[in-house]
Amino acid sequence: MKLATESQENKEVWVKPMDLTLTNGLIGFPEEREFELLVNADELPFMWIRAKHRKELGFVVIEPSHFVDDYEVEISDDDAKDLEIFGASDALVLNIVTIQDSEKIESATANLVGPILLNRNTHLGKQIIVSNHMKYSTKHPIISSSANG
Repeated sequence: MKLATESQENKEVWVKPMDLTLTNGLIGFPEEREFELLVNADELPFMWIRAKHRKELGFVVIEPSHFVDDYEVEISDDDAKDLEIFGASDALVLNIVTIQDSEKIESATANLVGPILLNRNTHLGKQIIVSNHMKYSTKHPIISSSANG
């Protein structure tokens, strides 16, 4: 997987399906609120979110349905109200991916405790701590024996 900035310099095809606003930024980056979702078909199911005003600040993300079957995001009523999420069809959940060894995709983990929750219609979102966080890990393996069949 290439960094978004490297890939763009090499003129690979990236699609930007949406701009998004994270109301409180990301944990560790509260001042960065405007992001863009970037998709390269060759890298799916992995995608990128990148800060619009700091192009060097980007994160690999993945939808949890691609690597975990029983992930249930329990959110607070306040978060649902703030983001105008009234049902599952309104929500897009993205988990931030960490790759410990760039040579070994098997080292990739995802943060299931602090996903990015987006309203699919308004593109407004926030990074939340799921209410049922005790069930999950911040370093959930993406590739495991169960994911491989």
